[in-house]
Amino acid sequence: MSLFKSKQRVADHGEVFTPPWMVEAMLDLVKDETERVDSRFLEPACGSGNFLVRVLRRKLAAVETMPLGCSP
Repeated sequence: MSLFKSKQRVADHGEVFTPPWMVEAMLDLVKDETERVDSRFLEPACGSGNFLVRVLRRKLAAVETMPLGCSP
């Protein structure tokens, strides 16, 4: 499996995209932080935002499972 959309695109722009399965595996390494509502993440080379979107989904899921009346 290749992480490159095209060799020419990598040569022209330096773009290499992380596939969703790898994003999930990497975020699982810091699972507690991804589910903590008040944690922060910085992705300086966000490209298509794969990591930021997945982190947001995990945080939203954590909020949805909180009992009513609880604050993060």
